[in-house]
Amino acid sequence: MARDTANGASREPRRADTEGEPVRLVAAVRRYELTGEDSREHLERELRRSARRQEGRPGDRGQVTLRSLDRPRSYLHVSCWGSSATLLAALHDGGARAEQGRLGALATVEPAQAVGVGLLGTPATLPDTAHAVLVEASVDGDPARFERDFGALAGPFMHDIGFGGVLLLRSTTDPRAYLGLMWWHAAQPCAAALSSTRFDDGRRRLERLTTRLTVERATPPPP
Repeated sequence: MARDTANGASREPRRADTEGEPVRLVAAVRRYELTGEDSREHLERELRRSARRQEGRPGDRGQVTLRSLDRPRSYLHVSCWGSSATLLAALHDGGARAEQGRLGALATVEPAQAVGVGLLGTPATLPDTAHAVLVEASVDGDPARFERDFGALAGPFMHDIGFGGVLLLRSTTDPRAYLGLMWWHAAQPCAAALSSTRFDDGRRRLERLTTRLTVERATPPPP
């Protein structure tokens, strides 16, 4: 874990909160896989429209759209909400249903919902994400141990220049399925983190607790 230079205390991801008040952060997670190369710009335009529609809705805690750099046909959209009620209201209004119909014509859509189990920074900084690392895992060992070890992976980067934050989500339908996001404001510190022994050591600890662990780089699509 990272150490506070003043008192030597370890930094652990805390329960998702805003302004110090505990909340049960919930998230809608959607993966999109392009079905045709010529639909890329159309899909990105629809994803931007979807993001604008959600901005400022009651309960909105931040959102981000990312394109995988390792799988360029793959996109991820994560929107964070203060409660299940506000998430469901956003997902099921008429505009959202029409939107998902348009997106479904351009890509294979894999929807999911999750709860936040660890956060450093605030989800409101997600729109400022320039470069991200996505860690997806199926846990075979103790989930609480996995969450602690994910914190040990992410914590050392908290004080690095350019680091934005980290969010760990657990699926609401499969409590052993996790998605972690770590984000930076520039490419160089993100690349340096990925190539560091700190990251490699943390990744190996996580692999001992999982049946599947994937790490991929991502960045927002062009505006």
